[in-house]
Amino acid sequence: MLDTGSAGTIFSADSVLEMGLQCKFQDVVHRIRGVGGTEFVYSKCIDSLSLGKFELQDFEIEIGTMDYGFVIDGIVGINFLHRVGACIDLATLEIY
Repeated sequence: MLDTGSAGTIFSADSVLEMGLQCKFQDVVHRIRGVGGTEFVYSKCIDSLSLGKFELQDFEIEIGTMDYGFVIDGIVGINFLHRVGACIDLATLEIY
């Protein structure tokens, strides 16, 4: 999900575990706050993250339980969208 109101990019711990990403001793754990309350997450720098034609190398993501009452694998936040220079056209619901 794209969320321009989310400062960070977060993925479900279950989803990233399937890709082989695990919490390690050196990963930083912190609490984030949003509309739904607070959640503990850990930060991890990944080699790359791509969304369509947009791609960033050495990008920091947050990983948490994402227990929001519905199934979601991740939220791409403004930190990613800003760094790739994404433009969102609300009239056509396109991102470029």
